[in-house]
Amino acid sequence: MFRFADSKKTKLKFLYSACLIFLLLMSAKPLIAQVSRFTGWGAVINSIKINSKVNFIFDAQIRSTDDWANTETTIIRPGISYSTGKATSLSVGLALIQNLKSLGGVNDRVADNRLWQQFIFNQPIGLNLLQHRIRLEERTIATLFAEGNELKKKNGKFNARFRYFNRYIAAFNRGEKLSKGPYWAIQNEFFFNVAGLSSVNKKLFDQSRTYIGAGWRLSSKSDLELGYMLQHIEGKGEGYTNNHILQLSTFLRL
Repeated sequence: MFRFADSKKTKLKFLYSACLIFLLLMSAKPLIAQVSRFTGWGAVINSIKINSKVNFIFDAQIRSTDDWANTETTIIRPGISYSTGKATSLSVGLALIQNLKSLGGVNDRVADNRLWQQFIFNQPIGLNLLQHRIRLEERTIATLFAEGNELKKKNGKFNARFRYFNRYIAAFNRGEKLSKGPYWAIQNEFFFNVAGLSSVNKKLFDQSRTYIGAGWRLSSKSDLELGYMLQHIEGKGEGYTNNHILQLSTFLRL
């Protein structure tokens, strides 16, 4: 976990600086083998309380192809979360994912389902909150081949991925705790391959997602948010992709 200075101003400067430095590093990389994409993501993120300790959590996402031409990815991710303290929780679940793939002139949707486990720690910073999330996910990466008008899988290989996510959210009105009205948010997420590297990009580092956005807290139970995300994806060898994303999200807490 990060250690932050006692001063709130110092903590905020650290978060801003981390995002800025990362964006500068990404833009400074050589242009060789670079792919840039411009896409849109939509997300619905829900948490439904079952009892004082247990929540049903569920998010659904739709992601577009380059230039918003088509739907590339759909995600349905249910899970169960158990509160282990006032600021911590453990969760398990699965993700049902469909990706649009192209091979040999055949365009088809291919499943990339996986299991996941996560730990969340909510760290108060003054009146605001910094959330840390550690997630481990297990999936099978298969070789695709075209058969008629369909894409088939063969030779599935195991891959495990470690993800670290942090998100800071604060009211626009300085000195006020966010309860209703406008707010801003910044977040980072880093992905690392911890098993089955040969089945993906053969690297420990997989990708990162840096985000800044603004939203409106409609009530204690719901938010609406719009923001920009830079997704940097490492490919095999020197290749990489920078995905510039406009993201619309809704949050529901029941």
